[in-house]
Amino acid sequence: MKKFINIAITLILIFSFVGCNQYTRDNTSGSITEINLDEALTIAKEESETILLFTLSTCKDCKKMKEVLTPYLENHSLEINEVILDKEGTSDEEVQNNRRKINTVFEDFNSVPSMYYLKDGEIIDEIFEITEEEQLEEWVVKNKLDKK
Repeated sequence: MKKFINIAITLILIFSFVGCNQYTRDNTSGSITEINLDEALTIAKEESETILLFTLSTCKDCKKMKEVLTPYLENHSLEINEVILDKEGTSDEEVQNNRRKINTVFEDFNSVPSMYYLKDGEIIDEIFEITEEEQLEEWVVKNKLDKK
């Protein structure tokens, strides 16, 4: 009888730990909001939780990422702030100045597309060059970004 009770308790503990990893997902639609670089850097430092996406309007990988993001957001409540860097200036001096600004918060930033999940001013996770919905889904679930 004692063996049965130990097995029952073990099973209850296992199932309760498995349940801890699951979460209720919000399937309302999300959105992408275009913001400027200075707004993004302020948000990165001050917001309790945010997703920032850096792109260029002429970048093929950025366009592909948006092709994956747009339909995904129809059923996933993610709020993404996007900075389109070529709208921030295209001269060599402007590009270098913008990169320096970005690197004050995102030290390893060096390419687009780059998407960051930040919480309380800290980079929690980042993802680059999403080409398939499965990649995005894995990242969202890993970070519970569409949690209700």
